[in-house]
Amino acid sequence: CSEYMFLDDTACNLSSLNLMKFRREDGEFDGEAFKAACRTMITAQEILVDNASYPTKAIDENSHAFRPLGLGYANLGVLLMDRGLPYDSDAGRAYAAVVTALMHGEAYAQSARIASAMGPFAGYARNAEPMLRVIDKHRQHAHMIDSTLVPRAVLDRALEVWDEAYALGAQHGYRNSQVTVLAPT
Repeated sequence: CSEYMFLDDTACNLSSLNLMKFRREDGEFDGEAFKAACRTMITAQEILVDNASYPTKAIDENSHAFRPLGLGYANLGVLLMDRGLPYDSDAGRAYAAVVTALMHGEAYAQSARIASAMGPFAGYARNAEPMLRVIDKHRQHAHMIDSTLVPRAVLDRALEVWDEAYALGAQHGYRNSQVTVLAPT
């Protein structure tokens, strides 16, 4: 997978959600519908890991052992413009952060839910401590998003989902070593 730096000889299934599809008629972002779409896509991408063909034996082995996924989004720029937020502004960056936090947190929460039923990825046991540290860092940074610059309802959902993603992962591990990537869409 060339979209992010990870292990050599792995591949991830890429998928992008169109952010404008989650814009409600009142112009606000529908965080609950977005979370539901993230859960659906992570589940579908997880199923694809075992049904995909890989170009080499090494990529096949590592992709099954670490099960990396690449959920992302498209049309962030259009969503920002629709809200009247310049790209290069504190408000634009905060809005991008809250949407990204919501997607990334829900994706890891879903991966942990799947791990509760199917077990974590094969390489999880030897990586559990550092992975939980990274998840906790993401959780802490979500709590640092400036609440004066983003819709409170979306921020509250993002904070809740990161707390849940960490708690579920601490209990069950994660089915996927990576879940999101912002590929050039």
